[in-house]
Amino acid sequence: MVTEIALPLPQMMVDQIITHAEAGYPEEVCGLVAGRGNEPVALYHARNVSPTPRIAYEVDVETLARMIEWEDEGLELLAIYHSHPHGPPAPSETDIAQATYPDAVYVIVSLADRSHPQLRAFRLTP
Repeated sequence: MVTEIALPLPQMMVDQIITHAEAGYPEEVCGLVAGRGNEPVALYHARNVSPTPRIAYEVDVETLARMIEWEDEGLELLAIYHSHPHGPPAPSETDIAQATYPDAVYVIVSLADRSHPQLRAFRLTP
């Protein structure tokens, strides 16, 4: 099930996600947002290690391992973000099929109109 939600990301984080997406263009970029409850605290850029980075993303193992460190700091995975360099700011069938963190919010930034990037957030549940 795909449900669009409002995720109150600080403007600084929104800007960092868009900048990351623009820097990685034409490939997809990805990263994680750590938080306490529903409050975003830190943003981590990840490496996209997908064998097909122009159409898919896969967060590198090193970045995923940081989640263990977060627990010591009282943080948890709040969101996973990635870009759609040419597609809409909505989950693709692949995004939905590969959503393995049901408690996380999935944030997608679209660069389909590079002069007006769009960022939307979703819950992806089976």
